[in-house]
Parts: sequence; C-alpha cells; structure tokens
Amino acid sequence: MKPYGLGDRFREPGLERSVLAALRDTPNLYWQLLDTLAPGTFSTEAAVWEKLSGRLERDEAPAGEVPAEWNPSTEPASDAEKLADLYQRRLLAEAQERLAAALSDPAISGAELARQLEEEGARVQTAIRELESGRATYASDLVADVIADARARYDERVESGKPVTGIRSGIPRLDEITGGFEEGLYLLAAGPGVGKTTLATQVSKAVASSGDPAIFATFENSAHNLLTKILCAEAGLNTRDVRRGYADPERLARAAATLAPVLSRIVLVEGSGRLTVAQLRARALQAMNRCGSDKCLIVVDYLQLWAKASVEMRGLMSVRERVEALAAELRELAARLKNPVLAIASQNRAGAGLDYKRGSGATLDSLKESGDLEYAADVVMFLTEAHDREATHPARAVDLSVGKNRNGETGRVELIFRPDLGVLREAAPAQANGHAGARI
Repeated sequence: MKPYGLGDRFREPGLERSVLAALRDTPNLYWQLLDTLAPGTFSTEAAVWEKLSGRLERDEAPAGEVPAEWNPSTEPASDAEKLADLYQRRLLAEAQERLAAALSDPAISGAELARQLEEEGARVQTAIRELESGRATYASDLVADVIADARARYDERVESGKPVTGIRSGIPRLDEITGGFEEGLYLLAAGPGVGKTTLATQVSKAVASSGDPAIFATFENSAHNLLTKILCAEAGLNTRDVRRGYADPERLARAAATLAPVLSRIVLVEGSGRLTVAQLRARALQAMNRCGSDKCLIVVDYLQLWAKASVEMRGLMSVRERVEALAAELRELAARLKNPVLAIASQNRAGAGLDYKRGSGATLDSLKESGDLEYAADVVMFLTEAHDREATHPARAVDLSVGKNRNGETGRVELIFRPDLGVLREAAPAQANGHAGARI
C-alpha cells in the first residue's frame, strides 16, 4: 500500500472525473482546455486522460475510456484551472517532503540543505513554467502590452531627452550599437590574453556604478584575483607588482575607499562543478533585493569551463552538448529575470585575431566547442587583436566587434588595451585611424 504523502492533500479524484466526463460528452472542449490540462495535471485518473486525449488528438470519438456513470462538469474551464492549481501545489508539497527528509539527515550539512532548497525551488519553478511553454498566444492579445511598452519608452525619452537604452556598459560606442545591455544572452568571444576578463570586470564596474548589482561567476580567476584586478585598474597599478610586493598598498587602500559604494554592488561567485544556474539566479535575486533594484547584470567567466566542470551536466556526452545546454539555460535565466547575462566564450585560435577588414576575424563559426551557441545568443561580440592599428608598448590595439545583434545593428568599437593595468579604453580618433603612439 502506498504511504500517504503531503501531495495527496492536493488530489481531487471527483474533480478529475467530472472534467474527463465533460470532454467525453463535448470532445471539442479538448482544444479549448488543452493549454490548461498539461501532462501531470491528472493524478488519480492519469491513465484515462492519456487514452482519451490520444483519441481526441486523432480526431476519433471517445470509445468507452470514460465510464458512463461519471457526471460531467458544468464549468469545465474553471474546473480545469483548479486541477492545474492542484498540480502545482502537489509539486510544492513533494519538494517540501524531500527537504524535510534531508533536514532530518544529520549527514547533510546546513550549507548543503540551503543548496537543496534553492535547487528544489528552481525545479518546481521550471516544472510550473513548462506548463506555460508551448501555449498559443494570439497576436491580438499582445497589442495592449506592446503599445504600453512603446508609450513608456517614448515618455521616458521625452522626459530625459536621451534615447532609451538598457544597462550601460561604460563603453559609449558599444552602447550606441547595442542600445545597452537589455534582457537576453550576450556572448563575448575572445582568444587568450586579449582582455575578455578585463572587459567583463569593467562592464561590471560600470553597472555597479550606476546603482545596479553585477553578479560575476568566475571559473578562471579566484574572487581574490578579480578584486585585485579591479583595484589595480582604479589605482593605476600593475597586478604583477602587487604579487611581487612592489606595489604601494596604500594606493590600493585608497582605490578601495573610492570604490566602496561600487564594490558593495559587485557579487563575486566562485565557480565550481557544483554551481548551478538556479544558484546563480538566487544570487541575482538576493543582490537586486539588497540594492533595491529591478535590474542586474550576470557575468559568466567563462562558458566552456563551467560546462566542462558542471556536475549537473555529466549526463551529457560531449563538451559541445554541455555548452549548448548551458547557453540555453542562461538565456532562459535572462528571460526569467528580464535582465542581461554576459557569458564569456573561448574562441578558436584559428578564428581569433584575424583582420576584421577582411571579414574573417569576428566570425560566428570561430566559437570554440560552440555547436549552436551563436544561435542561442541574442548578441555575439568578439574581442580580437587589431592588425590595422598600432599602439605603443605596453598598450595594444584591439577591436570589439558586434557580429550578431538580434535587437539592431552590428559594428566595431576600436579599443586600446593596457594588460599591465587591466584597462580597456575607446581609441581616440587619431588612434582609431591607425596612427602609432596610442596610449592610455
């Protein structure tokens, strides 16, 4: 005999039977209720539902699947909504039971329990969201929302006198091309040593300076190293000098004091094989709540490293499959939070650093182990060495190219990189024209 579970409180066999009887008597109701009656909605009469729905989808008349003595619902649409609500409550109840069992296990640490809590919540939310996926929405039903959004943006532009943009990156030309970072997945692809982490930390700093939080998940650098890079860039110090003991610690302390409000809005998350997208979402929600903001930027440094290390994705055979699956999850995360996710991706050596003017440098097929990565992203950017410009050592000329932009145009931003200071800046007009002597 099956033991009683908390989820059993949210089962109503009589309600299930009345809805099935209504479908038996009025088959056309099936197409009206299909979006509501998702798989899992029926629990006690799941077998009857499976047989009946199969016949109705084949446009066949019911043939005894539903007993004649079951009385049809007089309000089938309303009752179908009740069944869907009961299903969601069963999911929550079952999650609660699993957590309660873990709570009683002394072998499970408090930190592990907290992680399980986050993952259970994410699992339930995913299941509930899947009830919405695939639903048909008529365009006419969205008209009011589209016009309201356009009106709000128009009013904001008139009031401010400036075009409406997403979260600003701190690089004016990039914001001009992309319109700022809006909801979606942004990929930053680059080869080794071109400045991809520097660019990501600079953008994070710019976001935090505007009052919004930046959540930086790092798999390549430790949180300690990232903060050192940020402080050195502010203080004008070489990180190598810090490591060797030549840098004045008072300059770092002054930089930290100057950046104190900004640093309080940058959340550094140490990447590991146990980190999940659900946990990253939890960190983002915590940060937005703490900062009193509905905006944030999530940075992942970098995508291939996370995919290779992920315990959650060990069931997938190849790194390519893992990268594709992780990118899809991150895009879904951006949609759920209605905020941007900036993921750094490794670029093939063969595709990195080629001449942009020949059209072969910033190409979508140069993404390493990417599979369909470029299709999942809303915006794809490439950071490559600029062979048509010069810069005085130790500065280096690099290009930030927007190769794909679902929201608008593409283009190139000419930058000067100081790897010794961890700083990227837009090239001045003379520098952008290829003149030597470019400095920061």
